Amino acid sequence: MEVSGRKEWDDNHSTSNQGRQRTVLCQPCECDGDTIEAEAFCETCNEFLCSSCLKAHRKLAISKNHVIKSKNEMPISKEKQKDPCTELCSVHSTEIINFYCEDHNYVGCGDCIVLSHKTCSVKLVNNVSDNYDACEEFRQTKKKLESLQRRISSYQGIIVDSIKAADEMREKIMKDIHIFRQEINEYLDNTEADLLKRIDQLTSKQVSQLKHIQKEFESMATEMRECQEKINKNTNKINQLFVIAKLTHEKIDACQISTEELASKCEIETFDFVKSHYLEKLVTDKLHIGVINADKRKLSTLNKMSLKDVQTTLLKTLNVLSAVRDRTQSLISGMAIISCDELLLVDCANDCLKLITLEKFKIVVTLNTNGKPWDITAIISGLFAVTVFTTGEILFINTSNGISKSHSIKVRHDCRGIDYRNGVLAVSFDKPACVQLLDIKGNIMKEFDIAKQCSFPHYIAFCNDDNKSFIVSCSCNDALFEFGPDGKLKDKIKSNDIKSPEHFVVTHDRAIIVCCTSISERLIMITPHTREVLPITVEDIKCPFCLAISEDQTRMFISDTSDRYIKVFSIK
Repeated sequence: MEVSGRKEWDDNHSTSNQGRQRTVLCQPCECDGDTIEAEAFCETCNEFLCSSCLKAHRKLAISKNHVIKSKNEMPISKEKQKDPCTELCSVHSTEIINFYCEDHNYVGCGDCIVLSHKTCSVKLVNNVSDNYDACEEFRQTKKKLESLQRRISSYQGIIVDSIKAADEMREKIMKDIHIFRQEINEYLDNTEADLLKRIDQLTSKQVSQLKHIQKEFESMATEMRECQEKINKNTNKINQLFVIAKLTHEKIDACQISTEELASKCEIETFDFVKSHYLEKLVTDKLHIGVINADKRKLSTLNKMSLKDVQTTLLKTLNVLSAVRDRTQSLISGMAIISCDELLLVDCANDCLKLITLEKFKIVVTLNTNGKPWDITAIISGLFAVTVFTTGEILFINTSNGISKSHSIKVRHDCRGIDYRNGVLAVSFDKPACVQLLDIKGNIMKEFDIAKQCSFPHYIAFCNDDNKSFIVSCSCNDALFEFGPDGKLKDKIKSNDIKSPEHFVVTHDRAIIVCCTSISERLIMITPHTREVLPITVEDIKCPFCLAISEDQTRMFISDTSDRYIKVFSIK
């Protein structure tokens, strides 16, 4: 095998030192300013070494197992030498990864190959890596890596926003508690003031009455003292004493009557403070003045989509008509986003699937479905399920390298909508309308007759990840229907703004985005809790039929049955 980087010479050219065209210097020494001729070449490090450096190289634990070429075997230049792999094995930490197992698509060091892959087809990495950077597998790996990086970056942004939202929520709740505490304090202060004012009024009235009686008694006491003094002064004047005594006797009688009358008024009304039962219970039972309600929600950039101010901006249009194979105008009835650059379309009118690149704005691959396909759902990364209603089957499509059929399962004819969650396929059917819950092999787990509520359930989606409730759309009834895990109707979502609903998407925060085919330049959003129906304006859309939302939820793709384009929008 020719070593990349070796300077070309004739096949008859000698590989000895005498046949070499120039002297190769030791690179470590050359870095120190010394010009010492190289005596060996380390393929692992891609470095020329003199005898002293080679000796040290072989002593170090990290480099003692490197591949060394002697002076007669080493290349004559480094510039074009194929770069060696220096990646260390995760299992054998001192060994370099330089082998590839074709049977298990595995790379490892020599120890790994000997211990676990000695019966496999094993090749040197150096022998199989040529032009790998130009192959489809590497292109797909880069796309998946970029997509994952964007997703991670998106969630990092979400976490930052969520931390900010948590801080704002904390400040708001603390402010609410403080305001409520002030309201309670104000209420208690006012109540206390009212009670004090009331008791002051009650006691003041009684005190005033008692003081008036007290003055009456003081007046009578003064008069009686004066009578007593006159009697004492006239004890030796019998005639005077007689008259004074008679007059005093009349005053005594009158005073006794007055005393009894005043005495009857000498009483007070007693008062007690009776505590409020509710406030006393609050204190004695140590009840809180309030509670903090918690509602666990997934992190999502579509929190904005539960608001009324969602804004969309048209970014580009994608032509989905294949001039080579399409016999009629396309009807894109289903969409799935494979990666940041690829979109898989279900063309019902032309009986095929189409893989479109967003970068080149063109169809890359088409796949005939031998029947009319309708809806699509993701199973796992690289695997999707498509309903074909004319043949009554579900096709499983592999997208790891283009698009290809993996396998299929037979179901009832007129299968339409499809969604997948946690090992369960939900499939809606026409004629008659019903819903089946299937396992991944096609076995029917549950079947629900929904014909009384819904005539043509063209699309279906689980409400959340627990597979307990599902929603179907019906264009004939101008409504969406939510059914519980027992198949019973939970809610009928109907509004004057919902006209001929077709495809819809349930977002992470359980908002529902609906395509209403009879309403131009807008979609419908149904809020998750209140089920309020809100319009979302989308320009240049006449008849929205199907939509998809990107993984980072910043882009939206809409198919328009009025033309042959997919419209790409940004979401803000």
